[in-house]
Amino acid sequence: MAKIVFGMAVPHSGMLGQAPEDWLINGERDRNNPELWFRNRTWTYPELEAHRGAAFEKFLTIEERTARAKRCRAALDEMALAYQRANVDVAIILGKDQKEIFTDHSPSIAIYSGAEVHNGPPQRSVYAPDHHVTHQCHPELATYLIKTFEREGFDLTDLFAWPDNVWMKPLPDYPVAPHAYSFVYHQIMGDNPPPHVPVIMNCFYPPTQPSMSRCIEFGRVLREAIKAWPADVRVGIIASGGLSHFVNDEEFDHQIMKMLAAYDYEGLAAVDDRSYQSGTSEIKLYVSVMKALQETRAQMTVVDYVPCWRTAAGTGEGMGFMYWNAEQ
Repeated sequence: MAKIVFGMAVPHSGMLGQAPEDWLINGERDRNNPELWFRNRTWTYPELEAHRGAAFEKFLTIEERTARAKRCRAALDEMALAYQRANVDVAIILGKDQKEIFTDHSPSIAIYSGAEVHNGPPQRSVYAPDHHVTHQCHPELATYLIKTFEREGFDLTDLFAWPDNVWMKPLPDYPVAPHAYSFVYHQIMGDNPPPHVPVIMNCFYPPTQPSMSRCIEFGRVLREAIKAWPADVRVGIIASGGLSHFVNDEEFDHQIMKMLAAYDYEGLAAVDDRSYQSGTSEIKLYVSVMKALQETRAQMTVVDYVPCWRTAAGTGEGMGFMYWNAEQ
């Protein structure tokens, strides 16, 4: 039978590929964002600045940015090594689409059952190599998972082929995988992923966002499905996404990491759903991984937690680098 041996939660921010000298450029996008989610509500940047003041100005120096960028790079390198040490045969990657491929509709949860995915230019270099690559997926496992989830009361979308990625300019002659997946292929798997199944959860866009409770149940069904899959393979499950963003909230992030480490599903489900919005919603992906790993009793390893700032009012991204090795 298949065996779950490894889990991971890794951010996929574009800031991880930027020179620290360029981090503050992203702040202009935050200043123009009329819906910055923070503490259960949306704020304009002027409102956020009035509420928080310039409390984070001290983190915007080039010295601070350089030090944090180095920590992120070291953490990513350690995450890649942890993945290599796990020696997985098959992977399941949980991510989301950010209106890259789903522009006219918004499936709550989709599983890709096609044979291959593509990566490469014009995707940014933090997400892809400088040439077109094709990676093999696992249609057999994908179809098995879809059938299993359907029996368990999940109404899923079966994605047969990747639509074009409209973020890519100019549009290439192959459909580049969304950045949540391409980051994992490139930064964690060294452009050599094993046969795998991409799972697309609509974390971002109401009203079809799965609830935290639903994501916990997704992890449970995923675990039971893999345990019952009659193949002698080692399975790794990876969640691609960040902690708090696009407004950093260190207190909230530490609260979430504490609950993740304790397998505290009740606590995670009790958090107001308005806290799981915008980029912070990707925490729901972490929880599905955690639930799938629970029976292994794996301890969560926090490689690092690095809040990366880009405005004085505290916008930016909380970078959490975590994994679970069931054999340690």
